[in-house]
Amino acid sequence: MDETGYIPGDIFHAQLRKVYFGELDWAVNKKGGLMAHVLYLAPHENAAESGERRGRGKDFAKWIFAEEPGLEEKLFSTRFELAIDARLEPGAAIGLHFHDRTEEIYYLLEGELTMTTVERGGRELSAVLRAGDAHLVKLGQGHFGVAGSKGARFVAFAVRA
Repeated sequence: MDETGYIPGDIFHAQLRKVYFGELDWAVNKKGGLMAHVLYLAPHENAAESGERRGRGKDFAKWIFAEEPGLEEKLFSTRFELAIDARLEPGAAIGLHFHDRTEEIYYLLEGELTMTTVERGGRELSAVLRAGDAHLVKLGQGHFGVAGSKGARFVAFAVRA
């Protein structure tokens, strides 16, 4: 996938901290080309882990909405935290991370994504997801995932618990 127009993830989170580059009015309508396009290398990298659990490859993410700390748009009065359109390259892996303050849904649009849900006690369950399938990680659970041979595209939604 062409990286042109994508902001490196470290620069986006450390310096830019802006998810939309257009004007917003009382009726919020965002144009896709004005949303932040961010390239994450080894998404959710976890240096304490190895292999798939560590995270690898590229995640081409479009930030649709954000209320997470540091990126607040102040558009929502609910516990909504984020909506992201993510595209993982073939074989890319989302590193193991735990959700201590949010719950998150992935809805698969294209490709295949093997998601493993992890409980702190060590129990794990893996599932292969395809277009039209969904994954939920609950408060306190962790997860990691691996894109299939054609990659994966999904929309992620998170809410604060």
